[in-house]
Amino acid sequence: MPLAAVIDDQVFCIHGGIPNIPGNLSEMEKIPCPLSNPEVESDVAWQVMWNDPIAPGDITESVIEELSQNNGFAYNTKRNTACVFNKKAFNNFLHKNGITHVVRAHEVKQSGFEVQQGGQLLTVFSSSHYCGGSNEAACILLHNHRIRAIRIDTS
Repeated sequence: MPLAAVIDDQVFCIHGGIPNIPGNLSEMEKIPCPLSNPEVESDVAWQVMWNDPIAPGDITESVIEELSQNNGFAYNTKRNTACVFNKKAFNNFLHKNGITHVVRAHEVKQSGFEVQQGGQLLTVFSSSHYCGGSNEAACILLHNHRIRAIRIDTS
């Protein structure tokens, strides 16, 4: 199973979040395969599995300082690993890679999906009632350069 995919040369699909890489997506071609221990073998692979967009409630003065010193990335204290990224990092990533959207999973969303960053970041969670919760499931349909989030009735 691939760590990431680009659909229609415009939509970057990953599990976690955008990686903090100096170059462009070609950096991902350097990830070893097979990858038995991503945390040790590839920081980029670990980031695409564990990075998250920063939640507004997690922004503190120290986080703002770290984000400003690291091109919009800071340590992910919620997960105690990888990074969070802000809008600046997200927009830079889109621009330098010539993509328009990022579709990701990794975080439970009550309605099954969430649209962020001005509609350019979509988080989709396809498992309903995760760990006994009340969340719904969703999926993403990409067709004819259109992106649609579809909620799945699991009642």
